[in-house]
Amino acid sequence: MRRRGGFTLAVGLALCVPARVAASAEPSALAKCEEAFVARPEDSDAAMCFYRSAQGLAGRDEARRRLQGLIARHPDRPWLTLVLGHMELMSEPALAEASYRRAALAFRRLGDAEGEVMAGINLRSVLGIRGQTEEAHQWVLRVGEVARASGDPRLEVRALILEAAELSDLGQDLGRAYRLLKRAEVLTFPDGTDGMKKQLLSPLATVSMNLGRFDEAQDLYARLAELAERTKDAGTEARVRFALASLAWRRQEDRPEPGGRPELLRLAREALAASRRAGSKVFEVMSLRLVAQLLGDEPGERSEAEGALGRCLDIARETGLPERRISCLWTRAERRAAMDASAAWRDVDEALALAAEHDNPLYLASAWRARSMVAFRTRPLPEALGEAERALDAVEVLRRWQRDATSQAELFSNWASDYHRLAGLTLEAGEDSALPPREALERAFAVSERLRARTLFETLVASRALPTQEETPEQRKARDGVLRGLSATQRRLLDPALSASERARLLGELQELERRERELRPATRHMELPAETLAATEPRREQAPRPAVWHAELPFASLAATEQRLGEEEALLVFLAGADHDRQGEPAGGAWVLAVTREGTRAYRIPERARLRPMVALLSGLIERRDGSEAAAAAALYAQLLAPALRELPSKVSRLLLVPDGPLHDLPFAALREHADGPPLMARYELARVPSASLLHHWRAQPARPPEGEALVLADPDRGEALQGTAVASVRGGMFLETASLGALPEARREGRTVSEALEDTAVKPRLLMGAEASEQALKASRWDAVRILHMAAHAVVDVESPERSALVLAPGAAGEDGLLQPREIAELRLRDALVVLSSCRGASGAQLAGEGVLSLARAFFESGARAVVASLWPMRDAEAAELLERYYRHLSEGKGAASALREAQREAWEDGEPAAMWAGLGVMGDAALVPVRPAAGDAPYGLGLAVGAGAMALGLLGLLGFGMRRARLKRRERAGGGVNPEQPAGRAR
Repeated sequence: MRRRGGFTLAVGLALCVPARVAASAEPSALAKCEEAFVARPEDSDAAMCFYRSAQGLAGRDEARRRLQGLIARHPDRPWLTLVLGHMELMSEPALAEASYRRAALAFRRLGDAEGEVMAGINLRSVLGIRGQTEEAHQWVLRVGEVARASGDPRLEVRALILEAAELSDLGQDLGRAYRLLKRAEVLTFPDGTDGMKKQLLSPLATVSMNLGRFDEAQDLYARLAELAERTKDAGTEARVRFALASLAWRRQEDRPEPGGRPELLRLAREALAASRRAGSKVFEVMSLRLVAQLLGDEPGERSEAEGALGRCLDIARETGLPERRISCLWTRAERRAAMDASAAWRDVDEALALAAEHDNPLYLASAWRARSMVAFRTRPLPEALGEAERALDAVEVLRRWQRDATSQAELFSNWASDYHRLAGLTLEAGEDSALPPREALERAFAVSERLRARTLFETLVASRALPTQEETPEQRKARDGVLRGLSATQRRLLDPALSASERARLLGELQELERRERELRPATRHMELPAETLAATEPRREQAPRPAVWHAELPFASLAATEQRLGEEEALLVFLAGADHDRQGEPAGGAWVLAVTREGTRAYRIPERARLRPMVALLSGLIERRDGSEAAAAAALYAQLLAPALRELPSKVSRLLLVPDGPLHDLPFAALREHADGPPLMARYELARVPSASLLHHWRAQPARPPEGEALVLADPDRGEALQGTAVASVRGGMFLETASLGALPEARREGRTVSEALEDTAVKPRLLMGAEASEQALKASRWDAVRILHMAAHAVVDVESPERSALVLAPGAAGEDGLLQPREIAELRLRDALVVLSSCRGASGAQLAGEGVLSLARAFFESGARAVVASLWPMRDAEAAELLERYYRHLSEGKGAASALREAQREAWEDGEPAAMWAGLGVMGDAALVPVRPAAGDAPYGLGLAVGAGAMALGLLGLLGFGMRRARLKRRERAGGGVNPEQPAGRAR
């Protein structure tokens, strides 16, 4: 199979040098370097003395001259040739290829494994940046073979780093690259050499940044900077300065700050100066391009940018760096578009042709993006929109190269702004009559569906249509062994008496076990790339390459189908939280909400993402005060997000299906209100969140299961010795490392009994497990075919940095279990369209990825087959959770749907004067219409609400006046001294 081209942004350029590189030597010490080599010609450090002396431009030519003289006199000492390649790489990469090749072959003849590994690593790097990817891959294989045969752990670490760097450079499977590098990190720190640490930290930081893990990348670059300073390594300093400037630019896009551009430009100029001090042509090219991207459109800055990009292209041509040339071309094209359209198109078409020639999916996607940006500035809007749609097709190809779902989602999040731009500008075209309004709505909706919750949607579609790859008995045995190791390690990490050093060691062990488990996990067949699909992506040189279209493989919901499938009482509110302008000040599509009903669809503008984030945070903070002070903020958000859309909804609409985006994932919609002294949104509408219209259709397309079977209820799991000496908990929460100190939840036991009592006379029979019986082992052993409701009143721990470690905390129940029910285990429960109720801390929150959404515990239950999940955005007080869920099950047992029952429970709590902190965080996700319970004989049959919905809604509207009067009485009582104590739920003791 043909290998893909090489993307070498600060990954493949990491020099692999011998272990003993230390402080820099002065140029005057070259004679001493030569004397040292003559005295100890077999010592690699003697040769590396010349490299240390060549860190700056001064003295580099003399160092090369002396090295070449020694090579002529000592042709059997390939360390000299390897070091010569290091110096040539900084100034003339084309020359370095020949030196590295001669060194690698000489080491092979001598049987020197360390030398061949290091020469092979550096040769592979040069071959990659010169576009010779087939030979580069062969050296990856050769280095791995030599390292394994040597039995030297240090060389095996280098081989791991090289394999990961190739995956990253090619834009393929960044998730696997990350896991390989994290494995190498455990083996390298703290006892590895400085050279190995630098070789590891550089690609690990770059992969982390490309996966959107910006905080981790920042930390890794800081560690690399400290190493560069300590070892006086000018080349690594240049790398770090460029990387930090690039990282700051990426973060500015996500969280723009006023006046940010001058600071970014300062960082880019510092990177350029550092690259020139080091004599690094590679980083000079990259820094020149970054400076040009950050310069403005004033005549002086425009002229400087043109000069920088001209120099960028000259160096790329002179030094044989085709991919640097591609990026400089597309950057110049975007800058030229406003002044010289024909020149811009020549540049971008040349960039696209070169990217196709080198066949790199990441560069192809970037070149198509640049082509669309040039089109937006030079062509009629309808034509530009077509170019942007083709650019997204190229992004889909890049996404498919990631064979791991997590890395698909993380990489995809870096392109979310392109989807927002296209959707927003398409809607603007409809407003301005550049497109027919209906066509604009349909196309924008289609773009939105391509963006949202893709990996979750693909997982669910594949689980219905395709089996996972079959495991051999050997694979199953290996994975079972790893899972047992995971449980054992996590049990030990729960010991509060662990020393810091032992905890660090065990965390490293856990990290390696997690990597191995992911590698052994059966993959769904839809993640494979068939040969015919790969062939379809191969461009033809005689024409501009059109990327393959991937989205046709999935049954994305169309706007027309969505309108038809909604009930007349439903409205789907689709939010697109984009930016008004991008980093260059160009239109970025803005932010919108699409209001979709059976009668049609309308689009409304809302504040951009940067404005929404602090507004949402303010509301959440005020709700936490529990004193009603959030009312004005809730009304302000209502006015800006919902008011225009809700005013124009059909009168029959009583259920809002919300598709949030960006900061709106954290917004408690139930607490919003039209007026500061008016009823909250949940008093008017049933509310539910759905990841996308396509997922909603997927759930509703499945045959409905009868509302009968079993309700499995787990309450207040008892972890035995883990709870000795702990206090009773008042909040259902806690961090992962504090799991061992989480307290008992006595109110959860009352909640479990109440749930069981509420369901006792229905067709869904409860099975209550409390204390030690509420175990991980019992849960996994359950008969899932019969389960219609899974209720878990327990602690949850949410790890934002490592979402796969988040867990519901249960009793272990068996020696092989740790009591931590984590996403990989939840996904294997095989729920069948059940309702899951997570009466726990932050079951609906977690790490967020643009487009994909929140990586929460609730999401894991959807992967396992749940149809609806009830979970909270924030920690819940034990007594309040029990009371709210008691109300919920009372209505659920009457045959109400998942969202209808929650609305009634929340409305009752609000009527009783409970603060929003008690009820607003709990929400339904998934299919709001799911009715999981058939009521007892003689009660109103489930579904009766559909027959009397209009009358019920009329009564509800009349009742709002009474609710408002009662609310006013409660407020007067609070002012008189009977208010809610923010430290204690009113009317109840702990």
